[in-house]
Amino acid sequence: MEQLRQLWKHRWIVLSGVALALCLDALWVLRQPKIYAATAVLQFEPNPTRPLGRQVEDLDTSGVGSYWNIREYYETQYRVVKSRSVAEGVVRRLGLQHDPDFLGVPSARRGSFRSVTVTQAATALVGRIRVEPVKESRLMNIVVEDQSPRRAQLLANTIVDVYVQRNLDHRLGSTRDAVRWLSNQLDDLRTNLSNAEERLQTFRREHSIVSENFTDQRNILGNRISQLSEALTQAQVRRFALTARTAEVVRAERDVLRSLQTVSNGMAIDAPLADRVRWRDQVGVAMSQLTAPEFLTSTVLTAMRTQFESALREESTSEIRYLQQSLELRGARARTNSVVSLFRAEVANIRGAAEAELRGVQRSEANLRAELLIAQRQAIELNQQEMMYSRLTRERENHSKIFGIVLERTTEGNLMGSLQVNNMSVLEYALLPGIPIKPRVPLSLAVGGIAGVILGLLGATVAVLADRTVRSRADVEEGLNTPVLGFLPLVNGRGMRNQYKYRYGDAQPQEGPVDNLDLVVHSHPTSNVAELTRGIRTNLLFMSPDTPFQMLMVTSASPREGKTFTAVSLAISLAQSGKRVLLVDADLRRPRVHKVFRVHPPVGLTSILIGEATHDEAVIVTEVPNLSLLPCGPIPPNPAELLHSQKATEFMAFLRTQYDRIVFDSPPITAVTDALALGPQLDGVVLVVRVRQTRRDQAADVLRQLRALGSKVVGCVVNGIEPNDSNSYYYTGQYNYSSHPNDAAGGSSDARP
Repeated sequence: MEQLRQLWKHRWIVLSGVALALCLDALWVLRQPKIYAATAVLQFEPNPTRPLGRQVEDLDTSGVGSYWNIREYYETQYRVVKSRSVAEGVVRRLGLQHDPDFLGVPSARRGSFRSVTVTQAATALVGRIRVEPVKESRLMNIVVEDQSPRRAQLLANTIVDVYVQRNLDHRLGSTRDAVRWLSNQLDDLRTNLSNAEERLQTFRREHSIVSENFTDQRNILGNRISQLSEALTQAQVRRFALTARTAEVVRAERDVLRSLQTVSNGMAIDAPLADRVRWRDQVGVAMSQLTAPEFLTSTVLTAMRTQFESALREESTSEIRYLQQSLELRGARARTNSVVSLFRAEVANIRGAAEAELRGVQRSEANLRAELLIAQRQAIELNQQEMMYSRLTRERENHSKIFGIVLERTTEGNLMGSLQVNNMSVLEYALLPGIPIKPRVPLSLAVGGIAGVILGLLGATVAVLADRTVRSRADVEEGLNTPVLGFLPLVNGRGMRNQYKYRYGDAQPQEGPVDNLDLVVHSHPTSNVAELTRGIRTNLLFMSPDTPFQMLMVTSASPREGKTFTAVSLAISLAQSGKRVLLVDADLRRPRVHKVFRVHPPVGLTSILIGEATHDEAVIVTEVPNLSLLPCGPIPPNPAELLHSQKATEFMAFLRTQYDRIVFDSPPITAVTDALALGPQLDGVVLVVRVRQTRRDQAADVLRQLRALGSKVVGCVVNGIEPNDSNSYYYTGQYNYSSHPNDAAGGSSDARP
């Protein structure tokens, strides 16, 4: 809010900026030529008419048929309309490169005008074209601006015609290029197809392939492989069994022969009887050991066992009946030996038969395995032939399919090129514009006003930031770190009608003219100025209620800040409270207090300090009750040394005994150092700052000097507040404070008894 109030103070800057901006904007608008706009409407056709049916597509891959749902296509077309190529087509058709009116050549230079290039004229035309897409539609507005309404209409209509024709030429050109490329590819594709068919036929002839169905052949080979595998398994099982049986037969034969060979000496016909008996027993044991199935199931061996037993019985009978060398015994032994020999031969035959059967089974197994390998190789070769045949077939089919597609697209392209189908059309040609679109007077004035407000606010902000003077109470309390004792308004000679009004008790506010502005507190005790002064007096009293300030100095940082007015008003307010008050004019360089009271005494403070006058001779009783005046007297050459003398100290001590309150009006501190010498000798210093005149840094420097030299700064009085000042919100308004009718006029409830 404070920043807004500060800006409001500089509102004249804002108003000046707005007025200046509006004037400049009005001048600019009046100097601008009138511009007319002609609008033509184009329509996109995503599905143009297809006389050949939906199956026949355009060969132009950059058309809307491929990119209708893609936003980039629209953006591309918007830029094509404003492209230099379209503009050059319009320039050539209308001869704009020779038109000085279109090129904006001034009348004075048209006598020496020469035609420009087509590119230069096209560049000028592009700057006048504006494309406006219509939302949620397939429409596009083409707007052309020109100073001539008829030329704007002509340019807009020519642009749409050139653009539509260019789009058609582009589509037909793309189609012709595609057909030309497809025609060149047909010969290569036809050759590839013939080569593929020839390779397939050669493969079928080399491998004697009659049927393309390889399933039956695979089934036959599969069945044969299954049968061979099963037969091979059976042969292997049989071989395993025969191997075991043959091994058993060979082992039995080997055991029998080994047993017979151990007693072979008993086999002789003339062998001793004992050997012969052992041999016969051993042969019987050997025959009984032939337990293999081949031996047990042999009928020959069974018969031989019977014959052997019969021969043994005969030989045993002959041994009992005949001598050893007898022919009968020898014949019996010979028959026994013959049976044993036949038995051994039969055992060998059985072993040989088993081995022969085993060898036959092994040969059969080898043959089956060989046949199985042959069948498996045939199956593998069949699979390879099928794969190769399928690859050659696919290759032929692919070449055939591609050749068919290219041939079909070539035919369709030739037809589409003859039809000349366009996906863009002119929906509306431009009409003759009747009202100019530029300059836009309301908009220009609005922009100028806004710019003026912005510039004015910027200027006001700069003025506020550049203003380093005291503007508000916060500047004093926060910036100077000093309490504010009160405020004094700006009093002028127009009287009190426009000043702050204050009603005290039953007294009416005084609104008459002021003869002496410095004595307004005395002449108009019910005015707001007097009340504000009493407020300052009250604040001083409450700052030190136990030890009130008896001697106060009123000073300022620079001249013309109202220190004398403040000192006089404060002294009058103190006197109105019933105290004996002395107002001392301590400005020994430019005294003014005697002018306020309109007296011209020959002696004063300087006369007392140099011993040329006494207190009673120098002090003047004023028209204000309880208020005395000690004027400056003759101006001395050394004011600072005079105020800092021992005589001055003794005189101030004397004054303390004569008066209740003593107010010193001192010179500005930045101008002279008199106040710095006087301040430490008094009870307190009141610094007067003037709104928008006293600089904050200057006031802060003055306070720092006073405190550094031992002066007690009790507070600041803000002077010069205007009635309409926004900073006066602390104390402005129409006051109406009723008290008891017996209260003294001009009194205040804060007065000390």
